[in-house]
Amino acid sequence: MKRFIFCSKVFAVSTLIFLNFSSVFAQPDSTYVLPAGKRIRVRMETEVSSKVASLNDTFLVRISQPVSNGGSVVLPVGTIIDGRVTRAKAADLGVTNGKLDVTFDRLRFSREEAIVFDARLIKPLKAPSRGIFTFLTIAGLTTAGAVFGAASSARNGTLIGAAAGAGTGSGIALLRKGNDVRIKTNEEFEIELKRDIVLPAREY
Repeated sequence: MKRFIFCSKVFAVSTLIFLNFSSVFAQPDSTYVLPAGKRIRVRMETEVSSKVASLNDTFLVRISQPVSNGGSVVLPVGTIIDGRVTRAKAADLGVTNGKLDVTFDRLRFSREEAIVFDARLIKPLKAPSRGIFTFLTIAGLTTAGAVFGAASSARNGTLIGAAAGAGTGSGIALLRKGNDVRIKTNEEFEIELKRDIVLPAREY
């Protein structure tokens, strides 16, 4: 009788151990890892510009293409990511373009739930060029000056007029402001993870 009871206890313990191991191996992963270097396509919610932005200003982007891992969607379209301005300088005279750098540092699942996020832009922000305008301004005034000089009675009038025209064109260019850098509302672009992030498994 005692032997039977002992055997029954051993069997019960063995069964529990087996079931526990089976349960562990049968459970799906409770987290997903997105590796550093993963690219995510996002859409800008509200414009940010070097003209008015200041250091540490925040803004929002939303994921515009679902992010998958192992065949499962881990970040659906519309997921919010918080962005932050890390450098901002408005455009200035002398065709000096503005400067704008941003980073992305928080991923939101809801108002109450968020995780630390560390991502950067794939392509640095640059102001649109005004080089053609500047060149045409100087070239046009140089030509006009040469024509005026040729019509004058001064010796080497053509050269004098051309130099004067070029100087005037350069002066006008220097009095113009550069372009500000901005990300427009609804503009889409890619960001890249700088380090791994761990995401909770969810059903989407």
